[in-house]
Formats: sequence, C-alpha cells, structure tokens
Amino acid sequence: MVLKTCAAAPAVIEVLFNSYAQLRVSESWKELIPEDVLQRHQPFYRSLFALAHAPRCLQHLCRCAVRKTFGRKCFDLVPLLSLPKSLQNYLLLEPEGVLY
Repeated sequence: MVLKTCAAAPAVIEVLFNSYAQLRVSESWKELIPEDVLQRHQPFYRSLFALAHAPRCLQHLCRCAVRKTFGRKCFDLVPLLSLPKSLQNYLLLEPEGVLY
C-alpha cells in the first residue's frame, strides 16, 4: 500500500526501506507503480528491484544496529559522533536517490 501511494516520491520509499534491516523486495511490486513514474525515477527503481534477490550490505546492517542502539535519541546522538558529515547523513537516513 505504501509503495502504491508513495510511488512518485522515491525519497519516502528510500527512507522507509532503509529503516529495516531486512525487507524482501518482490518483482510483483513493479505492477503497483505507474509506468510513467517508473520511467521518471528509473535509477531509484532499478536499484530497488536489484535488491530483490540480494541480501543487504554489511554497511546497511551496521547502520540499522547503530540506529537501534541509539533508539529515539538517534537524531541527537549521531551529530555528536566524530564522523564525517556524509556518514552522519547515512546514519540519519538522508535520501541518496538509489539503494545499496
């Protein structure tokens, strides 16, 4: 239902998808997305459906572990870490336009 409702806003789908350590992508999801939206956001949807048969990378799983450990304080604690801004953004689920 979320995919069907938010198909034209891939950043929303990206943040939701990256919020989970495991989420099985199904090829049948393509049928829920209008063809013009698939074409307009082709790089994002190509990366989403590429994950249909692949496990999430270790970097993503580490992000999930950090976010789970920090819990509700994640947005307060991540900026305090001595990390490059790009890594802080990654931990805070800033949309990148594609999924890894």
